[in-house]
Amino acid sequence: MKYINLFIFILLAFGCYAITNEEINFLCAKEQFQILAKYDETIQAKVLYGDEEDLQTVLNYSHRANLPELAKQCHKRLALNYNSLEDALQWLILCETEEVDSLTFYNDFSAITEAITDSLDSAVWLYYTKRCSEEELYAKIATTKKYNTIIEAMAKDLIDEISIERNDSLAFNLLNEFEMKYPHSRYRSIALYYKLYHFANRKNWQEMIKALPQRANLDPVSAYIASLFLLSPTFRKDFEGKENLLELAEQYLTLAVSDSEQTLLYDIYSADDWKARVLQQQAKLLFYRIIEPYGLFGDELDIPMLEKNKLKQQQELLAILAQVQFSNNNRGELAEKHFWTAKALLLTGKKTDKQKAAEHLTQCLISGSPRNRYDVEAMALITKLHTDLKIKEEPLKWMRKMMNYKGICFKDKSENAGLNGKGYTRVALADYNSDGFTDILFNGKYLYRNEEKMKFTELTDSAGLANLSSSGGIFADFNKDELLDLVSYSHSAEGRGDQLLKNMDNIRFVNVNERAGDIDDTYPTEAVAWIDIDQKGYPSLYSANYEIWLKRSGFPDYFWKNEGGYFTDKSDAYGFRKPSYTDNPGLPGRGVAPADFDNDGKQEIYVTNYRLSHNFCWQQIDTLFVDVAALYGIAGTYKNGYYGHSIGADWGDYDNDGDLDLFVANLAHPRYIDISDISMLLRNDGLTYRIVEKDTIYYWQFTDVTAQAGIKYDELHSDPLFFDADNDGFLDLFITSVYENERSYLYHNKGDGTFEDVTWLAGARVYNGWGNACADLDRDGLQDLVVGSGNGAKILHNGTITKNKGLFIKPYWKNNIVLLENKAENFAKVPNSPAFGTRVEITVKRPFHKKQKFIRELCSAKGTGSQNAPELHFGIGKAKVIKIRKVEQ
Repeated sequence: MKYINLFIFILLAFGCYAITNEEINFLCAKEQFQILAKYDETIQAKVLYGDEEDLQTVLNYSHRANLPELAKQCHKRLALNYNSLEDALQWLILCETEEVDSLTFYNDFSAITEAITDSLDSAVWLYYTKRCSEEELYAKIATTKKYNTIIEAMAKDLIDEISIERNDSLAFNLLNEFEMKYPHSRYRSIALYYKLYHFANRKNWQEMIKALPQRANLDPVSAYIASLFLLSPTFRKDFEGKENLLELAEQYLTLAVSDSEQTLLYDIYSADDWKARVLQQQAKLLFYRIIEPYGLFGDELDIPMLEKNKLKQQQELLAILAQVQFSNNNRGELAEKHFWTAKALLLTGKKTDKQKAAEHLTQCLISGSPRNRYDVEAMALITKLHTDLKIKEEPLKWMRKMMNYKGICFKDKSENAGLNGKGYTRVALADYNSDGFTDILFNGKYLYRNEEKMKFTELTDSAGLANLSSSGGIFADFNKDELLDLVSYSHSAEGRGDQLLKNMDNIRFVNVNERAGDIDDTYPTEAVAWIDIDQKGYPSLYSANYEIWLKRSGFPDYFWKNEGGYFTDKSDAYGFRKPSYTDNPGLPGRGVAPADFDNDGKQEIYVTNYRLSHNFCWQQIDTLFVDVAALYGIAGTYKNGYYGHSIGADWGDYDNDGDLDLFVANLAHPRYIDISDISMLLRNDGLTYRIVEKDTIYYWQFTDVTAQAGIKYDELHSDPLFFDADNDGFLDLFITSVYENERSYLYHNKGDGTFEDVTWLAGARVYNGWGNACADLDRDGLQDLVVGSGNGAKILHNGTITKNKGLFIKPYWKNNIVLLENKAENFAKVPNSPAFGTRVEITVKRPFHKKQKFIRELCSAKGTGSQNAPELHFGIGKAKVIKIRKVEQ
């Protein structure tokens, strides 16, 4: 036996594995556990004789494949050989969840106890093994200057409680607990922030002053936070103490200077960005000093005109701001710089400086910032300058002229439908009454008929939708009678939830659940999609079910097979419940986005799941559906068992290479950024393969190109939309962000694989956005936007001035799939039976250029339960269409 062990040791020492660590990690990421099972002997050898990298690799496999015994072995060896407290505790947890031989456990326990040699680690180990009291543990923590990861995790848990506690008194109790338990935690600057915040919230300024940290040996971040509160105009206005607040702020800012990386709250700043952050704060301090003699505090609309003898200070201020250079605008830093540069310029009162200030304010608005931090003030100053400078054109047109902007332009037409203040959140667009013009459905029940020329009339009552308990809905001709029907989905569990609604002569809708199949699963349905899996014109229905907060973490989704207009539950029979994670309890679904991204003629069903869960991608293989999300790299990025808070997704061929690419919108709170996905643009790079020993793994390759494409990080992205806003042949990207003061984005596709943020100048900034969809509402050849928002839904009319042309094609069922081109009057004369899943390719030719091909695919849903008009739109620029064909597979 010892010779066998020696042989294995030699194999390991010289790297002669049957399978490498990199290959194990690859197969884990692709969830090819059946292949990994073939290499059990090699994997066991790594556990027995491998180094730390081997053990971490096998541990990753054990967690991904749910192999607790293997995980226990890895944790034990990591604890014994590398004195790892974390692994010791994980080993202990696994021992408690299953039966363990008592003698073996005792021997292992004793060995691990001896291996934990660090004094703080030992105290934590004793505490969790019930041989040390809580008082003894925290006494040890109080005398230790540097904490281990377990203590810091405990500290962060308490900080997380503090960060969401709105009650000042309860927050102070938690803050006192934090200071007592974790005086040297790396999260102490966050505790300081919340302590000052809650005193400021109470306007208890004296206590806030007392709570400022001692300046001796103060860390840069805490010093910066102190200056932040001291410079608050509200605080300085109300404060009646003797302290010179600006002088005190300067003292703290001096201590904030650092040449190293810093973490402010949960945001990590590089050394250069931190220098810029402090420098910008110093500029604000100087501005406040300049205006202080005028009795101003810095938040006033009026800015004093300085005497000539004080203009030197203004030049010094501008010089400081000119040195401020940030690497990105993730936290609104660039917007802040432009805002304060504008205020500095206005100190001279000169007309030329006012014009320069207007340009910087425009740049501030273009950049934008989280929480709508500068938009209101910047726009107020722009409006004032607009008056002072006697500008005749309206402010937005003036700003476009300043920036020489000639791109995409939208105008808000929400008043034309009486939408002001109506907080509809989901959008479905379709021509429900077959008159050739696209109508609007909000929240699955509020129906607005298109009266042409961007005028709309609400018909909710007369259409029979007023009594629905719905949160959304999308259209389809589910019984193939040439009229557009509707499915309404709901969170209701009272028998008034998901409903099939038949179109009765384009006048009203009637619930046909009893006759056509009761699709009400009584679960909280968050999104649905139609998928014609038989390609016969009878689309089936996929329902993504969500969660009930604090009661149930998820629900299984449902697949309702449409057989000639009658629906039956095929969730089990078709394989949607085979993976264990789809049921008991299921995952919290938020969106469904079908698309044929692998070009096989059948749409896959992509499902976005919330709560740091992985996403699904159901691929049809005969009558069964298999989740290939992990295999194809679109489940999300696995990090310690977590993925992302995915909300909506959309597909589109943004790079015009003939296949569909994917954008997934994720909420990515900074508190969880270490384990949570940010939003991702995933470029479809086609079929590829990898050989591992005797196995060949074929998979679709998606590459994350978010950063290189110019898509910015946003904490609160919700629902994306690919559409060609300017008819140049390249799909642009619109993304909403949720919560009251959060902004939307419109990215113009530059045609070289990158995007440019044109949101503000395009007139496409919507706050607190959710669902959205596009259609040519007035049949002028340009795609318009309809955006759901808790602040009030928006209809944005596309008024882009361009000579680029657009081609619209309507794929519909009439025995077979028929393609109809371009005109509204023609669209009104044919069956209103969208042929979902149809892919169309057009070939265009421009003079002196090669032929170019574009594809578009008719998808029934996108985002989180929204629907574009069931037409295909091609921007063709100035080219001539020479061929249109339905793509056959």
